[in-house]
Amino acid sequence: MIIFPFGFYILDGKSPIYVGNNLQAKDFVRAWLEANPEQVRLGFAAIGPVRILTRFLGWDEAFRSSSMDPEPLLFETTLDGAPDIGARRLYRDYDDALAGHAELVEIARRRLPEAR
Repeated sequence: MIIFPFGFYILDGKSPIYVGNNLQAKDFVRAWLEANPEQVRLGFAAIGPVRILTRFLGWDEAFRSSSMDPEPLLFETTLDGAPDIGARRLYRDYDDALAGHAELVEIARRRLPEAR
């Protein structure tokens, strides 16, 4: 049996539900992510050349971070498309991810002349 050093999750509303950390859990979550794109993508914004995407990952990214917090990092916001602005932020909570998305949208609007 393959065991991963992190867990896999799905969402029930805004609440992450732990599925497991084995190959079956990975396959189940992958299928859930593909079947539920409206729950996976929390936010998207296009400002000039910049794309800001906030999404539910389906797995815990905490094992890759330097955080000692035991809570899983399950949400991600990325900002891509401008040479001088780039960001990837991870969140433990649905609402924090939405707030982080709004913050990066505001940063992009302030820094890009196309958004003014």
